[in-house]
Amino acid sequence: MTNQSKENGSRVVSRRRFTALSAGALTAGLAGCFGDDPQDDGGDSDAEFTVFASMPAVWDFVRQTAGDHMEAIDLVPIGEHGHDWTPEPGTVEELDEADGFVYLRDFATWQDNAADQLSERDDVVVIEASEGIEFFDSPAEDNDEHWWMDPVECQEGVENIADGLAKIDPDNADDYEANAAAFNDELEALNEDIHDIVDRAELEDIVVATHDSFQWWYSRYDINIHSPVGTSPDDAASAADVERVEELIDDIGIEHVLYDVGEPAPLAESLANEVDAEILPLSPVETQMDGSPAIDPTVEMEPDWGYIDHFRELNLPTLETALWAE
Repeated sequence: MTNQSKENGSRVVSRRRFTALSAGALTAGLAGCFGDDPQDDGGDSDAEFTVFASMPAVWDFVRQTAGDHMEAIDLVPIGEHGHDWTPEPGTVEELDEADGFVYLRDFATWQDNAADQLSERDDVVVIEASEGIEFFDSPAEDNDEHWWMDPVECQEGVENIADGLAKIDPDNADDYEANAAAFNDELEALNEDIHDIVDRAELEDIVVATHDSFQWWYSRYDINIHSPVGTSPDDAASAADVERVEELIDDIGIEHVLYDVGEPAPLAESLANEVDAEILPLSPVETQMDGSPAIDPTVEMEPDWGYIDHFRELNLPTLETALWAE
């Protein structure tokens, strides 16, 4: 990564001015997110530096890269969907003590607004995890930003974070680089395992009956993802969209309807019942959960799961079954 990329990938803000954001998009009732947060990984509470992450996947990238040198805190509360959640009006005193803030561009308006407002300050390093990652026009949306669903693209995001953490703590820059390299090896192994599933698969198509965060699998692995809902958690499926997906299920012989574990899934249930299919879970790594999704008591999630856990516990088994790769 070039020095210019490193410079573009992190911006600094004054912690003295951070509370001034209370009138803007980051005026957040975040006090309830801290303290007894089950996502606290039990790391060194006396860590010299604290870095706030804007959603669960990014939170894990930060803690994997930071190691014991920093405390990583996920702003998204347990049980909330990262794409759907926004800070509530309230206080930002705890964020005022942050040494770093890691965000995704074009993921949520409040994140971009916060980064814009903080771009010319000093003392707090603002890291754009998406720096240098090119979005693409997917079958679901133009400029699809869900790059973290691709373990290969994630490796660049992790490097961006390592560069930003080194700006916060130059004395341990070598550790951040080494931690990032070790975690990227895990991400590459995950990528190879997904390729192995696809190579063994008899099908090329899956149906996701909640919002579609998975089109980067189409780009990387040639998996066709069909959803009657679209990319927004707030979108609703039309009768025509549902009928179209039902016809596709019948034509291809699909036997499974997949759902996002962080979203209400009545459509997945009704669609599965209509076509006599089995429901299977998927995680876009946007929700940490302590227990089971409402529609599926067979799934048991832990609130401190990392990115690799979400894939190996949920996504890989579901893909293997749904694509007939067992």
